[in-house]
Amino acid sequence: MPRKPSKRTVPADHESSESEEVATEFALASDGKLYFQFEDEPPPGRPMFVGYALHAEEAVKFSAADLLAWAMLHKLALGSDGCIYVEEGAIDAGGREVFRGFAATAEEAARAAEVLHRAAFNVTVEVFARKRAA
Repeated sequence: MPRKPSKRTVPADHESSESEEVATEFALASDGKLYFQFEDEPPPGRPMFVGYALHAEEAVKFSAADLLAWAMLHKLALGSDGCIYVEEGAIDAGGREVFRGFAATAEEAARAAEVLHRAAFNVTVEVFARKRAA
């Protein structure tokens, strides 16, 4: 399962993939897979996704249709931090947040969905309780 999140970027003048660090806990990619971030070594034999976040100004200039068309050519992923990550090699990595993840098994993805659903329900209950109290 995911490890503690960290928020890092790739230096603009990076030369080695060794300097790349994780930017979010998980991402749902256009290949339909859920990817969990890793810090050290991913589980052996799992598909991997390495992606670089679009900058905010880039994300707003693309329409949903543009992003869907782009996803037909390159793998895109929506990170749990709200960033859109584009697969490694499709955009310049310099100065961008990076996500490195391994594909979840069907069981891991189902468990993650259950946990997220429960958390969303708890947040909703709390928000409405505070709203009524105000």
